[in-house]
Amino acid sequence: MSESAGTGPFRSHLAWPTPGTVFGRGRYRLLSEFGRDDRCAARLWQGRDLMLDRDVALTLFIATPQHPAELTLIRTAVARGLRSARLDTAGAARMLDVLEPVLGDGPNEPTVAVIVAEWTPGCALVDLLDGGPLPPPVAAGVLVSLAGAVDAAHSAGLVLGCDHPDRIRVTTDRQARMAFPGPPTSSGSRDDIRGLGAMLYLLLTGYWPLPDGPPGLPPAPLGTDRLPISPTTLRPEVPVELSTLALRCIAGPGTGGGVHTGSAVRQVLEFHTVTGDEDLFSAGGRGGGTRRPNDPRRAQHRRRIKLGASMAVLGTATLLILGYAGMQVVSVFTDTGGAPLVIASNPPPSAPAKPAVLPASATPVGVKTLSVYDPSGLGSPDHQKDVSRLLDGNPGTGWSTDSYFQQFPAYKKGLGVMLSFQAPTAVASVTVVSPSQGTVLEIRTATSPNARLEQTTLIGTATLGAGSTRIPLRAGPPTRYLLVWITTLSGTKDHHQSRLTELNVQQRAT
Repeated sequence: MSESAGTGPFRSHLAWPTPGTVFGRGRYRLLSEFGRDDRCAARLWQGRDLMLDRDVALTLFIATPQHPAELTLIRTAVARGLRSARLDTAGAARMLDVLEPVLGDGPNEPTVAVIVAEWTPGCALVDLLDGGPLPPPVAAGVLVSLAGAVDAAHSAGLVLGCDHPDRIRVTTDRQARMAFPGPPTSSGSRDDIRGLGAMLYLLLTGYWPLPDGPPGLPPAPLGTDRLPISPTTLRPEVPVELSTLALRCIAGPGTGGGVHTGSAVRQVLEFHTVTGDEDLFSAGGRGGGTRRPNDPRRAQHRRRIKLGASMAVLGTATLLILGYAGMQVVSVFTDTGGAPLVIASNPPPSAPAKPAVLPASATPVGVKTLSVYDPSGLGSPDHQKDVSRLLDGNPGTGWSTDSYFQQFPAYKKGLGVMLSFQAPTAVASVTVVSPSQGTVLEIRTATSPNARLEQTTLIGTATLGAGSTRIPLRAGPPTRYLLVWITTLSGTKDHHQSRLTELNVQQRAT
C-alpha cells in the first residue's frame, strides 16, 4: 500500500484514506465516503473499478498498528463476508470481490481489508428524511425489499448486518437495499430484525432508537421504562400496527413480544405499503435522489387512471358476486364437492343454546394434543396456556385471541388452533361453542402441526353465532392434524377479539 496513513481510523481529523486512494493493486479508486460503522472500524465508500469502468461500493475495514486485536476482527469480518457472497436477493447488493487484509508499508500504517459490492444508484437512507419523517405507507414500502433480504439471508444461515443506517441506500424505485456488506463480527440474526425495526422507527419519526448510530441522527426519546416512545405517540397518524411492529422488532430477547423473522416483518409492511404511483425520487443531488414537485396535470391524469381502474374492478366484482350467488343457488340442489359454508343464525334471546345433536353417521373422536397455530412469527402465540381449556368440557372456560386494533388480515392473516389425533381420522364435522358472534372460521386439514398455511387444505367454513355451531366438513382422506383457523375476529372498531370455549370433533362412521 503506497499511500501514507493517518493516526487512527476512529478520529474525525483523520486525513486518510482520501478520495483518489487506490486499492487492489491499483484497480479500485475511492471517490466519496458515505458513512462509517465505528462498531467494526468500517468506512463506507463509493469507488470506481478502473478495470471494468464501473462504480462500486467499498466497505473498508481498518486496523491500527496500536491495536493488534483489531487485525483479528477484520480478518473475521472478511471471512464472514466471503460466506455471504452466495446471497442473491434484490434487497442486498451483490458482492463482487474481497481484498484480504494488507499490511501497511511502514510501522505506523494501518492494515486494510476491503469488501467490494455492486453500486446502488439512488440515495442514502437518511437522505429521505431531509423533508421530515415519511408518510407511514411510504415508509413501509421502502423497507419491504430489505425485509425480504433479511429473510433470504437467514434462510441461508447468513447475517445481513442491516442494523446501521449508513449501510443502507434506497434505489431509484424506492426500495431500501443493503449497500455496504460486511457486518460486525458480533452481529447475529437477531440484530438484523432489530435493524429492520430501527429503520422503520427512523423513517416514521426521524429518530434513531438503537445505540451506536451515526452521530448526526437524533436519538429516540425514551419513556419512563427507558424504552423508545412509540411512533404513534410521536406522530398520531402512524398506524398502531406499524408502530407496534417497530417496537417489537427493537425489543431485546426475552421480552415475550418480539418479532423473530424477516418474513413476518415483510408481511406487515406489505399490507401497509403505498400503492406505488407517487414519485418520490429522481436522479440528482448528493445521493442521486431528490423529491419531485407535485405536477397538477400529472396528478389529475393519475386520478383518472385510478378511477377507470376502480370502475373496472367494481364491474368485475359485481359479476363475480352475481356468479357466486348463482352458484350458491345451484349448490342447494347439487353437491359441488367444495368446502361447506355455514352461517349460524342467532338463537332467540329467551332460548338457551342447545347442545348440537350429532347425526347418526358421526361419532365423537378424542383429540390427542392441541396448540395455538400462528405462522406469522409476530410475538408469542396468543394465550397458549389457555388453549387446553377447549377440551375440558366446561363452557365457562376457554381460549381467546389477543385484542387487535384492526381486523384480520391487517396485522396477521389469521390465527388458529391446531388439533392432532392419535391416528389418521376421517372427520365429519366440528362443533364450536363460542360467545363471539360473527367470528369466521375455516376448518383445514394439515400434514404436520407446523405446516405452512398454504400447505393446508380447506374442508369447511362457518360464521359463528352466539352459542353452539356445528360445521359440516367435506369428505376427504383421513388426517392426523386439523386446523381451526380464524379469518375474521368478533368485536368492534379498535377492539377485535374472539373467544372459543369448547371444540368437539366428530368422525365419519366406518
